[in-house]
Amino acid sequence: MEKFISSWSLVAELKVIAANATEREISEAAKAHLNIYRFPVESVVSLPNGTVLSRLNANHLMENDGDQLEIPSKFDNDLSFKYYRFLEEGLAKVNKIKL
Repeated sequence: MEKFISSWSLVAELKVIAANATEREISEAAKAHLNIYRFPVESVVSLPNGTVLSRLNANHLMENDGDQLEIPSKFDNDLSFKYYRFLEEGLAKVNKIKL
């Protein structure tokens, strides 16, 4: 699966969506994302039903964890490559699940 949707939401918006009882599935997905949120930014790969498969906090992304990464030439910096790797790993988890 190479198709996915990339979006972002403010915490305040997720709280409103989570409180909406008329759209139960969407409400539950919003709650799932609120439950894992960590300040300042949480990147998440999830299934359409809100099941979280992978997550990455901006603070962790910015940390220099001592990895000596071999960064492919198509990336400008290690942050871009680390984020790409996070997305790739998340999508690999999605591909293992039969939707």
